[in-house]
Amino acid sequence: MPRSRPHHNDDDPPDDGGGPHSHPSGGGGGLGSVARFQELTLSEIKKGQIGGVREAAAPAIGGPPQTRPQTPDDIELSLWEDQHAKLDNDPPRFNMAANDAAHAAHQHHNAHTLDRHGPDIPLRLDPSRKTIEGRIYNGTDWHGAATASLKWTDHTTMHRVINDYVAENWTRIRNDLAIDGLHRDVFDARQKIGEGFVNRGMYGAGPPQAQYTVTSTVRITIRVAPGTDPPQPYIVTAFPTALG
Repeated sequence: MPRSRPHHNDDDPPDDGGGPHSHPSGGGGGLGSVARFQELTLSEIKKGQIGGVREAAAPAIGGPPQTRPQTPDDIELSLWEDQHAKLDNDPPRFNMAANDAAHAAHQHHNAHTLDRHGPDIPLRLDPSRKTIEGRIYNGTDWHGAATASLKWTDHTTMHRVINDYVAENWTRIRNDLAIDGLHRDVFDARQKIGEGFVNRGMYGAGPPQAQYTVTSTVRITIRVAPGTDPPQPYIVTAFPTALG
C-alpha cells in the first residue's frame, strides 16, 4: 500500500513549478475544518442529536414534544452529512484523458495532468516543440520556468497507480470531499513511476541547469466539480514529483 503524506494547505499545490501558493487560514482541506467537523459531531453525539429529533428542554406534562431551532452548527453538519451520503460508497475509477477533457475549463482548478505530465510529452530538450526538459528553461509551449518537470513513465503505470491510490484511500478521500470539496496528498508508489528533470540552479543558485532524475513519489489533488449534484469528484492533477 502506498505511503502517503497528507498536505493541508487550502490552495492547490505547486505543480513543481515554483514555491507554494499563498493561502488563507482555515477551510479547504485544512486541519481546521476537519477538526471542526469532529468537534461538531462529538458535540451532537453527546447531545443525542445525530440522526434523531433535536430536543429542547423537557415538554410540559401532557404537552407535545418540543424541538429547538437549528443552529448554524446544525446546518453545517447537515450539509456535510448530505455531501457524504451523495458521494458513492464505491471509489470512482478515472480515465485521465476523459477526466482532463471534461474538467479542463474550471477556473483556477482546471484538470491538467496530461498537459503537463503526460507520458507522451517528449523528454529531452528540443527548442522546436514542447518537452519535459524544456520546462526548466521556460521553453516552447510552457508558460514560465519550473524548478522541476517530470512526466509519467507510461499510461498503464499512471492509471494503475492513480486508481489504486483512490481505491485504497477512498474513505479518507470521501470524507475530505464531503467536508471541503478537496483532497490533497503526496504518496510513495514504491516503484519508478516518473522521470524528468530538476533545476540545479533553482532558488538563486545560478542559471537554470536541468538534471535528470527518476521518482516513485506522486502528488495528487482531487476536487468536487463545481455545481455538480450529486457531487462529482475529478482529479485536478496527479503527477510524479521530485520535490515532495
